[in-house]
Amino acid sequence: MNKIPEFLKNDRYKRSSYYAYNWKMPQTYDSCIWMKVGKIDLLDEAVLYEMSGNDRSVRILDVGCATGRLLFKLAENRYTNLSGVDLAPQIIEVAQKKLSNFRVNLNLKVADSEDNLPWPDNSFDIITLTGVIHHFYRLHDALKEINRVLDKQGKLIIWDPWFPMIVRQILNSWLYFFPHDGDYRFYTPTIMNKKLSDIGLIDIQYCRVAVWCYIITGKKKDKIA
Repeated sequence: MNKIPEFLKNDRYKRSSYYAYNWKMPQTYDSCIWMKVGKIDLLDEAVLYEMSGNDRSVRILDVGCATGRLLFKLAENRYTNLSGVDLAPQIIEVAQKKLSNFRVNLNLKVADSEDNLPWPDNSFDIITLTGVIHHFYRLHDALKEINRVLDKQGKLIIWDPWFPMIVRQILNSWLYFFPHDGDYRFYTPTIMNKKLSDIGLIDIQYCRVAVWCYIITGKKKDKIA
């Protein structure tokens, strides 16, 4: 029988995420209907655009990398220093196989991003979270940990679903009682702006992408007061 591990700080959303991404979706994630309906390729292109102008050797971490979809696209675009982290070991195995033919410096790890990313401070120039933010039950803890491993003047790039107010309220109320594949709460760009400011990021900017989504970016200060 499949057993969900005990996490440092357990919650039903994390257990739901682990079940979905470790057993339910590793082999079907890339072909699910939401990849096409949600125009995920367009969203990934928006992330690549945010990286334009950077040297291809920049150190990139994809948090919640799942099957390595974004990392694969980064490798295709000749980025060579790629890391990824996810809660579920079996989906990390899929990512490892998918990226095995690229000649890149690849480092994939299993970890709980809300508690401990297994890298030293200031390890990455760019950190991405694509469709991940709404899974965090302890979002502030996750953002602080992400900020810890982001290098000085490093860039954080996030995209997540955007819904009209009434739709978002209904979804969030529903998810409070019935977690779906680990989904916890959807946020507006305005709320995310404040949360990124709270951890000390600056130059925060956001825009709508593909009608139903937004992308938000921020940079780390040279020195944290």
